[in-house]
Amino acid sequence: MKRICIFACIAIAGLTACNKFLDTKPTDFYTPDNYYQNEVQLQQALNGVYSDLMRPELYAQVMGFNFVSTTDEVMANRTADGDARGLRYNYDASLVHVANIWKYAYVGINNINVLLQNIDKPVMDQGKRNILKGQALFLRGFFYFILTSNYGDVPLVLRPLAINEVNMAAAKQADVYAQVEKDMKDAEALLKDYTVVQAKFNDVVTLTAVQAMLARVYIYWAGYPQNNTAKYQDVITYTDKVINSGLHALNPDYRQIFINLAKDLYDVKENIWELGSLGAAAGVVNKSGNDIGNFVGIQSALTAADSTSYNAAAWVWVTKKLFDAYEVDPNSTATPNKASLDIRRDWNCANYIYNGTNPRVKAARPNIWQMCAGKFRREYVPQSIRNTNGAAGTYNINWPMIRYSDVLLMRAEAENYVNGPANAYTYINQVRKRGYGLLNGNVVKSVSIVNAGSGYTVPPVVTITGGGGNGATATAILTSGKVTGIYLTSPGALTPGAYYSSAPVVVVGTFWTPGVSYTAGMQVTNGANLYTVTTAGTSTNTAPTHTSGASSAAVTGAVFTYAGAAATATATITTGTESDLTPGLSKEAFQLAIRDERMRELCFEALRKADLIRWGHFVADMQEFAAWATSNGAGVTATGNPNGLQGIRNVSQRHVLLPKPTYELNLNRLLVQNEGW
Repeated sequence: MKRICIFACIAIAGLTACNKFLDTKPTDFYTPDNYYQNEVQLQQALNGVYSDLMRPELYAQVMGFNFVSTTDEVMANRTADGDARGLRYNYDASLVHVANIWKYAYVGINNINVLLQNIDKPVMDQGKRNILKGQALFLRGFFYFILTSNYGDVPLVLRPLAINEVNMAAAKQADVYAQVEKDMKDAEALLKDYTVVQAKFNDVVTLTAVQAMLARVYIYWAGYPQNNTAKYQDVITYTDKVINSGLHALNPDYRQIFINLAKDLYDVKENIWELGSLGAAAGVVNKSGNDIGNFVGIQSALTAADSTSYNAAAWVWVTKKLFDAYEVDPNSTATPNKASLDIRRDWNCANYIYNGTNPRVKAARPNIWQMCAGKFRREYVPQSIRNTNGAAGTYNINWPMIRYSDVLLMRAEAENYVNGPANAYTYINQVRKRGYGLLNGNVVKSVSIVNAGSGYTVPPVVTITGGGGNGATATAILTSGKVTGIYLTSPGALTPGAYYSSAPVVVVGTFWTPGVSYTAGMQVTNGANLYTVTTAGTSTNTAPTHTSGASSAAVTGAVFTYAGAAATATATITTGTESDLTPGLSKEAFQLAIRDERMRELCFEALRKADLIRWGHFVADMQEFAAWATSNGAGVTATGNPNGLQGIRNVSQRHVLLPKPTYELNLNRLLVQNEGW
């Protein structure tokens, strides 16, 4: 912060001397004196602040990866290079990434302070000025929220600094929170009529973005280390403002939230505020790329010969604790992992990677400790972006800063703390219903084998039809020529009219109707495939011979394989209540349920570590998890994640906060290093 401010002041001082000597003003570049002259220049300055947030040193890479990638939901799989990134709690105050969060947060604050100092200069519509000022105040508060939640006590700088203002003592964290609250409440008043309806995008700050983030500020303030539990009532107040606005709702399909982010499709109901990036829709405030979906993503290599490929390093793997947190279908016979009733599991815990180069191959990754974090999937990014800019890392996925489901879960947590769990169920069950795919109706719950059949050489195709719905898909699991399990890959399409009213029909391996006579030349469809019968016959245990038909809907090279004895299976659908949290929980048990639900819903969104810290037992929780992970296979080299486990074992009390950067301590002699560093 100080170096940048000093250089800026030196430059301005030099310009002032030049002005006096020549008795003129510079015309070939901007200074605070000749800038901020109109609304356009104010907007450009504000856009620059949004860009500060989406730098690689902040949310384009570091804030979603470096210091939050080793918890009980995800662990880094790196060794020495992981230490250089700060992934395994082997960092100190000199690490560049520790310094950059501090440095660029203060860069943003300085830019905002200059903007606020000049915001009244232009003659312009006061309503538009209020919108710009409200966003600027909120962003200053948000930068200080970043700083205090990472470093604790930090200097409060609320105006542009003079060249001699080098030494500045840190304000106590409680005072920093108070300033965050003031800035955000002032912003709320200024943005009272500026909603997503007016903005049309959610990558700028609107009224409900302010209110949702204030709720997060309050829930952190209520927890460790401030433990100001009176703030839980403020969480209720501000989450209610968002909920009662009627502007936000859960996307019925959890997966679609992140597909939309990859495809540059705005979902202003679910994503209350997101940070814009390369390729986003018109009006986005930032055009740089990012590493979202790279280090925390599904492994893949970008290859020139494969137009579907993309680049992702996958430097983290999920934990078995996260995978096991999702409820499984007790009747599932799928191996090695039972099918889950919760559609979030198989989206967040990706059971595949992309291998090979020309072309790449989708390879199974059934080992839980080595599954990739699947939430941000670059395979959905527009092909032009992933092929042109993949090697440079300039991908386009926006960062979801705060989502509506987080608001509902904060509301449930605060309600439970203040009033107990009775009314808190309303909020958590909404999130759970969406997680199970039940927000608007019933879906396929499970597919069970009735007869394993025999004689299969490759897993047969499974088709699910009827029942009033569509979109359910499954794959067969083959053992010694028999179908020993059916793995439900999708419970159905989660759109109006696509939900199930009765159990659909499941056909394993064949679409031929038993006992029906087929004549040569007859065409038979099976989903998108069209087949032509070449030899007449009656379907029993042997299908008539056939070839793939020549149709635009046909899949080229489709092959139908029939067994010596057909396997059969049946499906069951949900009744709409499977997702509901166990009723009658105590206050303490409900709080534990909230902790697990936040992990299931918000994993990899850079919130878990902060949640564990505010709940007050971060170090003990990590020690307990390390012991559990050790006894559950995390340390096994071939099938576990020993590098990530070592990172967990490195956690100590000093890691509750980042150290204050060495370079800043050398410049600012009034700063005091955090305890343990």
